[in-house]
Amino acid sequence: METYREFLDRINTFEKKEIVFGGERFECSPSVALKVAEDNTFRNFYGDTVVFDLPGVVKEKLAEYVDQLYAAVPPCFCERLVPHTFHATLHDLSNAPTLSSVAEETFRNELKVVEIKDEIRKLAGNGIRFKSKYIFNMVNTSLVLGLYPEGESNYERLMKLYSVFDGVKKLPYPLTPHITLAYYNVNGFDGRAAEGLADAVNKINAELDLSVCVRYLYYQKFTSMNNYIDVIELN
Repeated sequence: METYREFLDRINTFEKKEIVFGGERFECSPSVALKVAEDNTFRNFYGDTVVFDLPGVVKEKLAEYVDQLYAAVPPCFCERLVPHTFHATLHDLSNAPTLSSVAEETFRNELKVVEIKDEIRKLAGNGIRFKSKYIFNMVNTSLVLGLYPEGESNYERLMKLYSVFDGVKKLPYPLTPHITLAYYNVNGFDGRAAEGLADAVNKINAELDLSVCVRYLYYQKFTSMNNYIDVIELN
């Protein structure tokens, strides 16, 4: 496991106050097309995940940021995420574009989560405090707001929770706490829009300072990026 310092050093390499897209056409990751149709509406997309729900006041503030982004450069994005779905991801589990290819795995995951539910509740305790970092480009799929735990004690609680879910399904990449704000236009966008997007994000990042205490942890299933269902409350 990374130390708290190592974790901060890693996220500081890509979560920066100034975002740059360049003046050339932006092509999003091919993975966006699994979730977003050519007309930029969300496709059916199935799976399960473990997330922290966010306080209502935080969701309202995030919705204001998204309003600013869509107003500034609407060609950059697909269909909007519904604000009540905003969440901080703790641990990805399974996903696939068809239900039949992921149903068995999500069923097994749910059984494993039920088995460790009491252990999770003890670790979750009274929640974890986060501070916002910056809005950044998540591997050319979406704009996300980066988060980091406030201090080593919050970091240690977070990573103990994360390691429990690694026992359900181990991931090949380290945890980068974040809140997804918007997915990109599946068809990409031109250089002028890219420059406008950078300006809009940088204006928000210049004033960004959020504290978030997340107390409610859920095992969820989803049928699209705009439809999440609480299956098990974990604290």
